[in-house]
Amino acid sequence: MTSRFISAHFTPLGMLRQFEDTFPMPFNLATAATANTPGNRPFGVARGLFTPPWVSFSWETAQVPSFQPGPMAPLIRPATREEGEEVLKVIMLSLSMDSGWNDSLALAEEYLKQAIHRLFNAEEPLCLVAPKGNRLIAASILEADPLAQNQLVCGPSVIMEYRNRGIGKHLLHASLSMLKERGLDSVIGMTRANTAAARYVYPKFGGKSEPVQITTTKSVPTA
Repeated sequence: MTSRFISAHFTPLGMLRQFEDTFPMPFNLATAATANTPGNRPFGVARGLFTPPWVSFSWETAQVPSFQPGPMAPLIRPATREEGEEVLKVIMLSLSMDSGWNDSLALAEEYLKQAIHRLFNAEEPLCLVAPKGNRLIAASILEADPLAQNQLVCGPSVIMEYRNRGIGKHLLHASLSMLKERGLDSVIGMTRANTAAARYVYPKFGGKSEPVQITTTKSVPTA
């Protein structure tokens, strides 16, 4: 199985969408053509600043099998604009309990803050959540742009106490179905190679994996 090489670079935090689109996380990664712009220098090696490596999953939406939720299936609904902060808390709590994210939690949080700020300022945030009582227990943030390098901005994230109940599977299928309804023929999601998502969730519904090598560059002042 061949691996794909992707470069990414840091940008000033004030440049909201540019920062988000080029942030070196498994959600939106810059193309190699943008990685060595003036003022940038290599930061990391072929496998990137972080280990273990990343993995990219892809789905053809026309081939995603139908899935009829049973009577015990979790309720999944679109998030409201007012739920942005709670969505961030749920995702960060989920990542913090997965050892595969230990060395990049701070970067993940910064990225997600920027992504949620943009997405939840839209009229209808492209985000699905699973509520339990008066709180959220899972969330999935999506990108409907077919040209984006990653449409699962942050794939199904379930807090630890509600894992192993099929919630991630239901949320992934709902995410793929929503993107299909938005006209996407294919969907890409990236995550860390040894995370629960990579091992147990993303392979479902025909997800095909491909190793991704990432190298990062960091902006430095120019003379």
